[in-house]
Order: sequence, then C-alpha cells, then structure tokens
Amino acid sequence: DESDGSFLNSNPYCAIVVNAEPEHMEYYDYNYELFYNSYKAFISSAPCRVLNAEDKFLSTLIGEVDAHWLYPSRDITNIEFILINDEPHTRFTLKDLGSFDVWGFGKHIALDAALAILAANESMEIEEIRKNILNFKGIKKRFDIVGLQKESVIIDDYGHHPTEIKATFESVKEYALLKGFDKITAIWQPHKYSRTIDNLEEFIKCFEGAGELIILPVWSAGEASREIDFGEKFKRYNLTIADNITRANNTITVMKDKEALKILDEGLIIGFGAGDLTYQIRGTA
Repeated sequence: DESDGSFLNSNPYCAIVVNAEPEHMEYYDYNYELFYNSYKAFISSAPCRVLNAEDKFLSTLIGEVDAHWLYPSRDITNIEFILINDEPHTRFTLKDLGSFDVWGFGKHIALDAALAILAANESMEIEEIRKNILNFKGIKKRFDIVGLQKESVIIDDYGHHPTEIKATFESVKEYALLKGFDKITAIWQPHKYSRTIDNLEEFIKCFEGAGELIILPVWSAGEASREIDFGEKFKRYNLTIADNITRANNTITVMKDKEALKILDEGLIIGFGAGDLTYQIRGTA
C-alpha cells in the first residue's frame, strides 16, 4: 500500500481513490512532492480511474487525467442513516442513478460506496449493482460489531488516522442515537509514535461527544518510544489512562498495573486502533 510505496507495484485495472491525504510521511522523508507524485503514478498506471473531484490534491488532476470524477457535494444527496434488521445502513441518492442502501453509517460510507458503484457500472447494470451491494456487510475491523446486547454494543474499528477516526466517530454517534444509548465510551490505542506526534492536534479533536475516553499505550510498530503527555493533551475529556483491557462475555474490564480500574458493560463501546486492541476487545488476547 502507500505506507511503503508498494501500491506502485500493484498493476491495477481500476484505481478508485477517495483521497490523497498525507500519511506515512516518514517513508517519504516528509517530501510532499514525492508523496503526491507516487499517488499520481499509481492513478496513471490504471486504465480505469474513479476519483474524488473534491479532494485537495486529486482536484488538481482534473483536465490532466482521464477519469470518472465524483463531486460528492452535488452528486451524493438525500443521505439517511437507518437500521435494517438492527444493523446500520446508509441510504443515499447518487447522481441520476437512484437510491442505494449500503451497510455502515456515515457520509464517508456513502462516498466510498458511490465511487465503487461508478467503477462497477463500467461492466455491470445499475440495477444489478443496487441489488448486490445489499449483500456487502463491510470488512472486518471497520465498524465491526463484535458484541450486541440490549444494554450494550461493542465495536472494533481499525481507524488509526485522525480523519478516519473522526468520520467513524460521527457515525458512532448516529448509531448510538438510533439504538437509544446515552453514553459512548471510546477506547483508543494510538498506532506509531511518529503518526501520533505528527497528527496530535487532530487526534485531540477526534473524540468530541465521547462520554469517556480510555487511552492505551502506543502500539509502536517497531518505532523507538517517545514521550507524549496524553494526560495533559487530552484533559478536556473524561479521561482514563490504562494499560490494557480484557473482555469476558459482554463485559470489558479496564486494567492498570494489573488491577481493574473500571467495568464497561453499558452503552456503546468502540475501540480504535491498528495494533492488538482488536484482540483485546474481542476477548482473544
């Protein structure tokens, strides 16, 4: 993928690009020209291209790159968040193609689906797409509902960049509202010291609306440890700094120094991270 430049070796038939937001900049030596040129090379390598015309960088390619261009602010309308069989779905209208129901919540879900629909429409009839997209239930670790009870919902999410965490958290608030939950507890395991420090101010804004925020140690992914004062930086929240969590049935225990700090068994509980939090929140760590 773009984290190590290997996406340039993927030989794609269709390049669907939602955004080209700077990320993994340590690999690119913080050279933004190199980063953007890599995206441009990836896009150019595909004979079929479906691109977000309102992304800051991608918009500079309009008129230069032959592509199917999506203008989300005008092409995606009538967005609704609904429950179908108690599962989250986003309903939206795409251009003049009619209405679509897609698993998951959020404007970002509608954007992702819209780009995929336009790509699929290259070789499939739109009614076939409309029917088949209902069978897609998301991917593991993206708004992955791993515990569902009357009193609580537990969600595992791979989000580890502030933009995706913020978008998903907005979806979580919609889901909690429809489910009738008053409290949202966010558990965050930062991924990599470099990413956390480079984007710290944006991470601080991600969890607005959380009734409680629990921060676990940084998952270093091989990086050397660096000092980050999470207690000071995130003091605006109802904050708990913990070592790990454990799960038994639908009860999560927050641990510090091998002692239980608190029990989570009510409301909406979501974990964000690309480290081992996915195993902790599933009770398989």
